[in-house]
Amino acid sequence: MLITASIGLGISIVAISVASQKTQDVLSIILELISGQAPSDTPFFVPLSFMLFFSTTLASTIGAIYFLVLPEIKNKQVSDAGSIQEIVAVMKFLLPDEKQVVELLMKHEGACLQKDISKESGFSRLKTHRIIVRLAERGIVLTERYGNTNIVKLVTINETKK
Repeated sequence: MLITASIGLGISIVAISVASQKTQDVLSIILELISGQAPSDTPFFVPLSFMLFFSTTLASTIGAIYFLVLPEIKNKQVSDAGSIQEIVAVMKFLLPDEKQVVELLMKHEGACLQKDISKESGFSRLKTHRIIVRLAERGIVLTERYGNTNIVKLVTINETKK
């Protein structure tokens, strides 16, 4: 849908430019618009909208690639058996608060009570819960009920998501 909209916008911009030009050579008009050397009789908004079209298409493509790659984070599992490369690879994709929780778990050898994470990080109980839920959805941590709190564990290679 995004590609179709981008193509439609591009065709519209080229059609407006062709309609405002005396020449009918579409290829030369497109090349002039891309190079930024539009003829003087071209309305000022045509090159501007053409550059806006290209920047929007580029940003959309980067966004689409990001969201196609993002699920790979969910499949990445951390090993507590000294696999520092895997932990570093996962940490690149985490938000600062999420990194802080994972670092706390690593400091406690891969497992810690949720209330202790809240105390040590300085986060509220709600914020800690939300961070842990996000990490659990990605498969980075597992939670197990333990009285009024949870035990939060880094996922190992041998464990599977619940």
